[in-house]
Amino acid sequence: MALFWNKPSLLRKKEFSFLSCLLVMGGMVLFDSAAKADGQKNKPSTEEFTDDNSPLNGLTDWHLVPAGGGGDWKTAIGRVQSNAKDIERLKTEGNPLLPQPEHLFGTWGGINPWLYKRGINLNLDNQNEFAGNITGGKKKGATNAGAVDANLDVDWSTLVGKNWLTDGLVSHMTVLGRYGSPVSKLVGENITSVQEIYGAGGNVVAKLVNLYNDKYFMDGKIVTSFGRTNVGGFYATSPIHCYFMNNGLCGNPKPLTGQAAGFNAWPDSTWGITTLFRPIEHFYVRIGIFQVSRAAYGNASGHRAGWASLVRTGSDAGGEFPLEVGYEPHWGKNDLVGHYKAGFAYDTSSYPVWGSGLNGKKITAMNGSDQRWKRGRDVEWLLLDQMFHRNGPGDLNGVIGYVGFVHSNPLTFQRQNQVIVGMINTGFWKARPMDAFGLLFIHQIMSGKMRDAQRYNLAHGFPIQNIGDATGIQTSETSFEATYIIHVYRGVRFQPDFQYEIHPNAQKNIKDAAFLGFKSRIDF
Repeated sequence: MALFWNKPSLLRKKEFSFLSCLLVMGGMVLFDSAAKADGQKNKPSTEEFTDDNSPLNGLTDWHLVPAGGGGDWKTAIGRVQSNAKDIERLKTEGNPLLPQPEHLFGTWGGINPWLYKRGINLNLDNQNEFAGNITGGKKKGATNAGAVDANLDVDWSTLVGKNWLTDGLVSHMTVLGRYGSPVSKLVGENITSVQEIYGAGGNVVAKLVNLYNDKYFMDGKIVTSFGRTNVGGFYATSPIHCYFMNNGLCGNPKPLTGQAAGFNAWPDSTWGITTLFRPIEHFYVRIGIFQVSRAAYGNASGHRAGWASLVRTGSDAGGEFPLEVGYEPHWGKNDLVGHYKAGFAYDTSSYPVWGSGLNGKKITAMNGSDQRWKRGRDVEWLLLDQMFHRNGPGDLNGVIGYVGFVHSNPLTFQRQNQVIVGMINTGFWKARPMDAFGLLFIHQIMSGKMRDAQRYNLAHGFPIQNIGDATGIQTSETSFEATYIIHVYRGVRFQPDFQYEIHPNAQKNIKDAAFLGFKSRIDF
């Protein structure tokens, strides 16, 4: 597998300029943090967020996990790198198997802590993402896209008593409603939306996202999750991803989830089972098997909302088999946490090969009667993040660098390679310890097989839109994002955001575009 198989080169002049800016700005942040550390002996702050209305009076870092942070990050016991202070508090004051979000309305008149003590967590939240195209693209404009979702978590041992079945058994259910439209349509962008919240879920009033269970064994050394959920909630995931608004990273790297495929992601779901093993400290292996349904991203009656898919199997196409290994070290006396993960997933379903017909013939339109289909396709990922400086005791309280590389099979996938470089800095401002900012660079290279088919159509007078729904040859696309998270009040976050895209939709014939907007979240 070649890292950069396509032409042109990964780093053209424009891409190089933006990457250089990113690295310079990141270096300035690291230098500034290091300078502060010298003056303060780089000791983690013991100051913690307090909220007298919270069932737990606040944890040191739960409130920092942004919208979209899923999988193991939802609970303290699932975060093996969680600081000892939180773990000890949870043993006596809370429940390590349940999330601990902030709430705008505090205790809901005493209802929330009453439920929590009985093993029930209920959370309602609303998220909006507004973006305006201020220059470039096909057309200027601004749109808003949003979602309202309800989350229910039940720890059965607390609710009904502990026995061999309920001990470590937690159920999760999420129902979501989405609304609005993406600004990317005005730009001519179909590869990477600047508003991650609009996508496969569609404008559905009540979509079933999750209906699954976790079963913990041996104090979390083995965790089996089974039911109706998505691959992306457990594999190639991180709370860092949704610090950002660009759909190229939030909630999973886009080459993994960008087409109807076995590696499905929030808010779509299928039946599946996955098991996490922690044989030794700081190391894990996760394996799983998930249903692949062609209806997961479709508009068939009942399937878009997810409810009919609970019982209908007519659109089943195969199975998805993901595997991920990870190393989560703690470096030095200041407990600088890292997450290094590598993964592979294989989908046994059949997919159309770009521009390829039966008996080796060229075709000029996809999915016709003469389309060649290939069974099985693979994706691979390598994702690394490391805290370099600690601003406080929480898992995310500090300067964290992030790099990643993702590859997908170019015969049937639209994207072939993706390179990610980013950083976040949380708690750097002592007066506002819950604020954070981030910088992100993403470069995506399109499938060489798809590009060859587009060039064939262009050379022989056939519509290029027949291959990849494009209006020009698709080569590569680069995105840059700078964002700042403002903690306005308990349960309320407001996030100004700037993005710049070079070659939107991976097409040179679409002008580079700049976007201004914001992301907001309220946990009621």
